[in-house]
Amino acid sequence: MSSGLTKIINPYKKRFFKFLTSSFRNSTGIFELSKADKSKVKRVLVTRPNHRLGNQLLISPLIQALEKEFPNCKIDLLVNGTLSNIIFENYDSIGDIYTLPKKPFKHLGKYIKISLKVISTRYDVGIVGIESSNSSRIFVKLSKSKYKIFYSENESNPPVHIAKIPVDSLLYIIKNKKITTKYPKLELKLSKPEKDKGRAIVSKLFNNHNPIIVIFTNATGRKKLSKDWWKNLCHEIEEALPEVNIFELLPKENTSQVDFAYKSFLSHDIREMAAIIESCSVFIGADSGVMHLATATDTPTFGLFNGISNEKVYGPYGDQKYTINTHDVDVKIIVEKMKGCLMQA
Repeated sequence: MSSGLTKIINPYKKRFFKFLTSSFRNSTGIFELSKADKSKVKRVLVTRPNHRLGNQLLISPLIQALEKEFPNCKIDLLVNGTLSNIIFENYDSIGDIYTLPKKPFKHLGKYIKISLKVISTRYDVGIVGIESSNSSRIFVKLSKSKYKIFYSENESNPPVHIAKIPVDSLLYIIKNKKITTKYPKLELKLSKPEKDKGRAIVSKLFNNHNPIIVIFTNATGRKKLSKDWWKNLCHEIEEALPEVNIFELLPKENTSQVDFAYKSFLSHDIREMAAIIESCSVFIGADSGVMHLATATDTPTFGLFNGISNEKVYGPYGDQKYTINTHDVDVKIIVEKMKGCLMQA
């Protein structure tokens, strides 16, 4: 199908599927799950047919919640692309990862084969990775899941963050009450050898033991901040924190909004990138897959939002995870917040 025709058809296709899936409801008797023997829940399906790094990382809190609530279960994932195989490689709970092709019309046979495999498998629980995704909802609807969860039953102040919503959908039903505990953070489960490798890479770049601020200056489309903005930020860091090393983690395009002014490193391995961020003192970057990757580490993370995407929906959350609206917050204040993080280290 030509790209021109696809652009014409897509809006109508989305409207049709949105209308179709709007009628989907959680399974009748869904709250019976709260009384079920959790140890007997053996197989769970999570659907998130999207190939982007950030979107697949954002289901990791749901995976952790499922692990905790159903300790004997295996969790099958339905996704696009192959990133989930890398993201969740250290999750013992993960069973089969079904990877749909990014372009189904070009690989229709493969798409149908995988789809049939998923919807013919019996599951104890099927849950959408994001309730606004039509494809996620359709696959759960078609699945042979005893309990099907499309949305939260929590009508009183439900979360808006994209990673928290499916966790709320699950836990509100299981516990039959509003969630009061902390939501799991994004998690990659880096191994010790991976972390050691990240430290080794960074240590070779600097001949001192000073704190390291790692910057990632890339983002897609209009989410990318200007060169002037980044250069102003780095100037303020140099002025306020002269003892700090600035280090740039480069995108796959090998571009830099600070014109390669600092020591840098290019990696195509997302787990290696995460390990490098883990070995640094602070991360700062615009809304992107790499920002979510940083959020999945233990490094203090500053996510920069310029109004193109909703920071309440996509921003970092958790201990020492900060969402910054660049229209509202001056770079001097950002640097002061960084300074506070470094003082706590």
